[in-house]
Amino acid sequence: MTDLILKSFNGVAQHKSYGGKTLQQNLESAETAIAKVQYTERIWDRSRSQYTLKFLTCSNADGWLRMRQISAEMNRKRMALSEAKFSYMKKLTEAKIKRDDMLEEANENKKLLLEIEAAEFESQAAETLVKVEGALKECETLAQMHDALKEKLGNITEEEFEKAQVKSHIKRATMQAVRDVKEKGRIGTGNAEYLEQSGLCTSAIQKEIMSFVEQESKSNIGDTSLLHKFLDAIADKYEGAAIQQAEWLGFDPHADKNFTYEP
Repeated sequence: MTDLILKSFNGVAQHKSYGGKTLQQNLESAETAIAKVQYTERIWDRSRSQYTLKFLTCSNADGWLRMRQISAEMNRKRMALSEAKFSYMKKLTEAKIKRDDMLEEANENKKLLLEIEAAEFESQAAETLVKVEGALKECETLAQMHDALKEKLGNITEEEFEKAQVKSHIKRATMQAVRDVKEKGRIGTGNAEYLEQSGLCTSAIQKEIMSFVEQESKSNIGDTSLLHKFLDAIADKYEGAAIQQAEWLGFDPHADKNFTYEP
């Protein structure tokens, strides 16, 4: 692009610039600086690292909710990748059209404009390709996460997902309530509602959490292993609460298999 600028606009090359140098010298120096650092763009060519995807984005309290999040992230990335691929092909094609038009254009200024537009499309295509590679990395990371989690969950079907929903939401609501209790000594209104919607008595869960927090503080264990065991135990203990909640709501607590997808 610098060569095109210098070739097309002679006066620009000798334009006085900073550092007592010409604009041409500073353009060449800047391009050298860009080339030196540009390899790092291939390292950070996506918005999220593998760590971010595994430990932050898809870190729900329950495995089925994590699998659902993996699916949602893959869906968004698949759509973005499809859009980027078509954008890349269109940019290259538009550049070719511009260069073909150059061959038939007699007016030098119009020919120059076509060359500039072609170079612009080619530059945009190159930038798109970097983003495509970043999206590919995320897709492969998500696929690996799917495979590893599937080993733990077993058969992945909509029916199995529906069956796991009660425990999934009990775990999620309880984990959020644990944070409330640790922060302000009681379950907040939002998570109290979430627990009640799952059929759980907030007073009972708060007692369970208070006991857990005391146990955890005395354990000197620095990881989240006790929290995971606690959430599993609460889900097992209170799973049946959803039955009475469904009866009160007037709904069948069980998912209709006829409305589920079987891969």
